[in-house]
Amino acid sequence: MITRRHLRTKVMQALYAQQLDPNDNLKAGESWILKSSQDFQLLYITLLDLFVELHACGYQLYLKNTEKHLTADKNEVNPKFFSNQALKMLMENPKLDALRTKHKLKFWKKHDEYVRLIWDAISESEVYHTYLAEETTSLESDKALLISLFTNVIAPFDRLPEFIEEVNISWMDDIPLVNTIVRNSLKRIDSLDAIIPHLYKDEADQKFSLELFRKVMLNKQELQNEIIGRTPNWDPDRIASLDFTLLLMALAELLYFPSIPVNVTINEYLEIAKEYATPKSSIFINGILDKVVKELTEQKRIRKNLRGMQ
Repeated sequence: MITRRHLRTKVMQALYAQQLDPNDNLKAGESWILKSSQDFQLLYITLLDLFVELHACGYQLYLKNTEKHLTADKNEVNPKFFSNQALKMLMENPKLDALRTKHKLKFWKKHDEYVRLIWDAISESEVYHTYLAEETTSLESDKALLISLFTNVIAPFDRLPEFIEEVNISWMDDIPLVNTIVRNSLKRIDSLDAIIPHLYKDEADQKFSLELFRKVMLNKQELQNEIIGRTPNWDPDRIASLDFTLLLMALAELLYFPSIPVNVTINEYLEIAKEYATPKSSIFINGILDKVVKELTEQKRIRKNLRGMQ
């Protein structure tokens, strides 16, 4: 499921876009955040659906190769992969089937050339050949194969980003976290809850990104004044736009989100800065936030709940 940090990055992107295009309003930003978050789940389903399409692609080639008799490579006529227990469980999982139907997934069918290229990479991989050579099989070894194929062949496949950019450019930001979630689902594929049908952990997470976006947008001038007042040698034009956006978000969390501990807020925005901003951004942001927290705490303006902290 989508994490709070990932939700923060989507809010950051919406706020940054609003700085570039002041005509964007509150409703437009909220709509973008919701769609971007829903796209996250769509990528998760799409990557799991790839296994279904790979099975179909590989099986058709297997049938053709069996007709070659003596001219076919022994791996080309080995049916072991197509009876993989874990793969069968994934293909028959009712939650995955329901999600595929709900979203009318046709990405791989529209771009079947990628399915064939990925299948070729799988069939040529050492992981696949080692699996076919094993005389015994078990559910655990079948699961291990799917996890290894995804980790070592599919996820690093050099043309996968090309497919992602063709379908949905926003997926590029989502792919690292989605890959982790897909691997976790494969590890639990024999469990009824292996497939995650819900995007958010709970209702609080569902509301978090929109509430954070609104707090920054509706209190932007006040938040800007708090920052500018603590950076006397900096004017807004001299602070990088992305750095300033992250500072606004962090300050909004400190002031308006009593259930989120101060250290969580600071750590989250420093990590986001390291990933998305300049090399010096995290140092600059850390210095400003350290000063802000000390002064606002002395003024008793930061009030955090002791119960239900997240």
